[in-house]
Parts: sequence; structure tokens; C-alpha cells
Amino acid sequence: MRKGEILGLKFSDFDFEKNTVRISRQIVANPKLSGSFNIEEYSLIEREPKTENSYRILRVPKAVMDEVERRQRKVQLDKEYAGEKYRDNGYVCCRDNGRPHSLSSFNQALTKLCNRNGLPVVTVHGLRHMFATILIESGVPLVKISGLLGHSSIHTTYEYYCDVMDEKDKIIAFMNDTFAPEKAGMEG
Repeated sequence: MRKGEILGLKFSDFDFEKNTVRISRQIVANPKLSGSFNIEEYSLIEREPKTENSYRILRVPKAVMDEVERRQRKVQLDKEYAGEKYRDNGYVCCRDNGRPHSLSSFNQALTKLCNRNGLPVVTVHGLRHMFATILIESGVPLVKISGLLGHSSIHTTYEYYCDVMDEKDKIIAFMNDTFAPEKAGMEG
């Protein structure tokens, strides 16, 4: 998913019986510029997804669904604590007052997580790219990958990932070298 699509997720988008999520909106920046192109005011707004094909339903692993339920309980506690000050838009990813996180918040959290665990720093977009690359390496048809990513057409997916398809062996070597454990496993 795109960063804005994640920010735009609401609890009502999840089907807990089918373990799916419906992508139907995104959160984007809405800067108001002055005459000299300086940002006068900056806000976040809800918009329709990037393309018509970005409207999609995705399967969600049980571990993620469990986390969404945990998050739902946390949000309920935040609502009770904040009272009338809480702005309830139903967002899964929101601050303690119900307002959406900033567009940079996910990348900041990922950077901390990567640094804390000794991993190469990756962005939300980098994770999206890695997901597509792994699917390509696994032989998933490009039309399926295009649908999962919400690209406007299979042509878009091909343009972004044709080099990946041509460089499969180099990518596998890079992944093995980059993400190899520092210590050798137990001999045995």
C-alpha cells in the first residue's frame, strides 16, 4: 500500500470475518501557498485513491488483523480520555486526539525500528518496492502484482519493474548480502 492509503485506513474498511481490507481513500498534503509560493498553511485532507485501480480489496494476514483489533481498543481508550477534544474520523493510524499522523511519521518510525534492530533503513515506499520485487522473483504474474499495487495499468507496473525482471539474479545476491545475519548460525 501507499503511505497515504495506510494513513487513510478506517476501522470500517476491515472485514474481520474475511480478513480483508478495502482501499478507498488516501490522506494527502494540502499546502496553501501565498503569492510567492511560500507555504502559508499546511494541512492533511482525505482524497480518493491515486488511480481508479487503486480502489481494491486486499487479503490481510491474521497477525495484522490482530494488531488492528489491538489498535481499535487503544483508540477507544484515547476517545474516553480525550472526551470532546477527540476528533473521531475512524482512522486506524491516528494520534491520541484522533487526527491523522503526519505524512513523515511512518518513515520516522521505520527509521527508528531499523536502527534499533541493526537493519538497513527502509521507507514505506521502499517496503512497497521490496514487496513487488519479491513477488516478481517468486514468479507472480505481473497483472496480479499490478492489481495488488493499485497501478493504473499493467504497463505502469512493467515500466517500474522491468529492470527488476531483467536483474533478478543481482537482486537475489543483494538481498542475501544485505540482510545476511552478522553471526554465523550454529554449526550442526
